[in-house]
Amino acid sequence: MHSIFHILLVDDSPSDVLIIERALREGNINHRLTILRDSRTALDYLLALKEPDSPADLEPDLVLLDLNLPGLDGCHVVAEIKGDPELRSIPVVILTTSCLEDDIRRVCLAGANTFIRKPDEYPRYQELVAILHQYWHQTAIRLPRR
Repeated sequence: MHSIFHILLVDDSPSDVLIIERALREGNINHRLTILRDSRTALDYLLALKEPDSPADLEPDLVLLDLNLPGLDGCHVVAEIKGDPELRSIPVVILTTSCLEDDIRRVCLAGANTFIRKPDEYPRYQELVAILHQYWHQTAIRLPRR
């Protein structure tokens, strides 16, 4: 396990991005945050990881994915990631304002590792990033792609 927690955040909301950046910074989490604003850019980024000359440090430890994105929604992005034998080991957490049972069902069936509703208050974001860091970077063990 490397010491820097690399998160690929895919979210088109500037305010949500700022909140997550702040929570990571104030939580003193040694992290690298790659921010992408739409599903197509996220898929292009992830597909580029499969190139033989792609630097290994570009692979995220975790994808934090908004469900409601411009273009393809988060469910389609999850299905693409989890349907690819070279990318499916990357954990994908849906972070959204939705709590609709149909949305939960769709992303879980597509292969998302977890579905989390975006917190309403900033202290809950701080708790959330600490939990994500603890679990996905310090506790969970996953097979590296390379």
